[in-house]
Amino acid sequence: MSANIHPTPSSFIGMPIKANLSILAGTYKGTRLKMPDSAGTRPTSARVRKSLFDMLGDLSGSSVLDIFSGSGALGFEAASRGAVSVTFVDSGRRAVESIRKNGLLFHGVNLDFIRQDVFRFLKQCNSSFDLILADPPYEKVNLNGLADQAIKRLGSGGRLVIESSVREKWNSEGARVKKYGDTQISIFST
Repeated sequence: MSANIHPTPSSFIGMPIKANLSILAGTYKGTRLKMPDSAGTRPTSARVRKSLFDMLGDLSGSSVLDIFSGSGALGFEAASRGAVSVTFVDSGRRAVESIRKNGLLFHGVNLDFIRQDVFRFLKQCNSSFDLILADPPYEKVNLNGLADQAIKRLGSGGRLVIESSVREKWNSEGARVKKYGDTQISIFST
């Protein structure tokens, strides 16, 4: 059994590192992502990522939007599983800097890195996406408003994934919902 081994970008030297996340499957399986030490970043657990991407299936040729990107793990997992383009949007300077540096490990995938408020981006964006991955800070974002805005950016047959806390009360009616401990994954399809 062999694993793809990818080096750590030298640009991370001297950056305080909080955690290592590994890509779970696909072309870049085993690639280790680094993220800066930031109290506001809560990466999606490996268990939840695996289950989510198993549900999503083949992403070959997909255009993906990863909003509230944080560590970028969801978008990079999509890239490893066949997405041809991934746009990362986060308002945090350190998060976007870290995602950009991790992007150096992913060749052959069109990656865009945008530091902007997610709601402002969704209002100004003219592009449509096959898959939108949203992992906002738990209990700090209006999830109904997020779903309403994000669905407008989906192309025909597109899917919106929102990760939230099971404690959050919002209208996920019409979504396929799975719960993993405190985490709820809601998948909407157009």
